[in-house]
Amino acid sequence: MGHDLFQGSMAFVGETPWHRLGTAVESHVRAEQMMCAANLDWQVQKEPAPGARLLAPRRIHDRYIVLRDPVGDETEAVALAIVSKEYEPLQNVDAFTFFEPFIDNGWAEFHTAGALGNGERVWALARLSEHMVIHGDDPIDRFLLLSNSHDGSSAVTVRFTPVRVVCQNTLSLAQADGTGVVSVRHTRNIRHNLKKAQAQALKRLSDAVFAEAESLFARMAERGMAPAAVDGYLETLFPRTRRQKTQGLEPTRWGRVKQILDDETVTPSATRETLWALYNAVVRDEDYRRTREMTRDARLERVWFGRGYDLKRKALETARAQLASAA
Repeated sequence: MGHDLFQGSMAFVGETPWHRLGTAVESHVRAEQMMCAANLDWQVQKEPAPGARLLAPRRIHDRYIVLRDPVGDETEAVALAIVSKEYEPLQNVDAFTFFEPFIDNGWAEFHTAGALGNGERVWALARLSEHMVIHGDDPIDRFLLLSNSHDGSSAVTVRFTPVRVVCQNTLSLAQADGTGVVSVRHTRNIRHNLKKAQAQALKRLSDAVFAEAESLFARMAERGMAPAAVDGYLETLFPRTRRQKTQGLEPTRWGRVKQILDDETVTPSATRETLWALYNAVVRDEDYRRTREMTRDARLERVWFGRGYDLKRKALETARAQLASAA
């Protein structure tokens, strides 16, 4: 998948995103307005792929091509992927209207929306109306992140995504029981199944997930971390080489994380020597570190959907395991 924003833009409410690209929209905007502002008011079609075999007697083909409608100066449909016969597209309008009950009930408002590459992955981020507060004055906004792939690479997912306000860290919610992602496969009943996950049921689920997260984060903020414990946590996430262990050297990432812990602008002094601060330092390093993909929006793809997201899940699971071992 390409890492660039589709058509070099997106839609956003509030402050301009880090890449300085996008179309600003008013708060409490409706689904159709958000979709159009993000340049996503197009459809995809599934057609038999060149060279596909016809499977008798059901009159279906063994593989299909997903074509996106032309956008802007494009004059022809754009091929996004070759998929199996089971794959069923979910149109952008269906993905965006998923959030309408949340908007109508005042539970949430759209925050950002866009797509990556040629439109292979479409996403919409909605901010829930209430937030969490950890250890005094450390607010965390609660978001729902819907992601829909048009290339068959993943199911439609809705992730519970907290963002720490003080430093804009995008945290992970890898719950102990696996809760943290609602997933709907791209099969024939995808629209029906997405609606089943909607409104009241998802609202109750999100409230429960974030309540559990708030409790977990609070316990992390109370757990002190001596220097040796900090090194043990980092060893789990970023293991040292044999040479580094022999010579008493630390990996570069260890140093960056420890610098973040000492930075009062992103690590409040009240929780600096805690598991909560350490976890957040790891998350911040992953969110903002320089990578080989030098496009600004490569960070979004990595920390929301790629290896950065996986690392943050592991960081939280490691923190949870440390709390459990001390219980």
